[in-house]
Amino acid sequence: MSTYYLISSLPMLSLDSQPLITAEAFLEACQAQLKAEDADAAEALLRNTPSQHPFVLAWRDKDTILRNAIARARARLADMDAERWIRPTEGCDTCIALLVDDAFEQPDPLKREKELDEARWTLAESLQGYDPMGVSVALGYAIKLTLALRWASLNADAGRNTFEQLTNKEF
Repeated sequence: MSTYYLISSLPMLSLDSQPLITAEAFLEACQAQLKAEDADAAEALLRNTPSQHPFVLAWRDKDTILRNAIARARARLADMDAERWIRPTEGCDTCIALLVDDAFEQPDPLKREKELDEARWTLAESLQGYDPMGVSVALGYAIKLTLALRWASLNADAGRNTFEQLTNKEF
């Protein structure tokens, strides 16, 4: 098992291009190269399943802080109280609120969503820490792979069809 081998073999990721690795291939590599509990954590991050791994818990707390900031921003735009949508967190991070505020300055919802996922990307990188070959880099990669796969799966025609189905539905 070698975290070094795993990390050095992973292709670069971007929100703007199709990942050169599938989630399944990444998980297979994690199972082959990481300790079982770390491979399970990578799977939990990719599949959004329960985990008590410290990295997964830290990520989910940061993501909840981000989601709370998004709820507050949306409530502010609708002139509503956001408290009913706020979820408890272990920590706080004022930088996240600033990233969300910046994203909500975008008038285009797609660009806003991209900025929010770029904020998630930044949060994942911050959780990776300073060791470029630590297991946290592989776990951060799992988060970034999830984001990259999401953006690669977006399709304008499918989105337009879904919009038409939702707006033309007779009640």
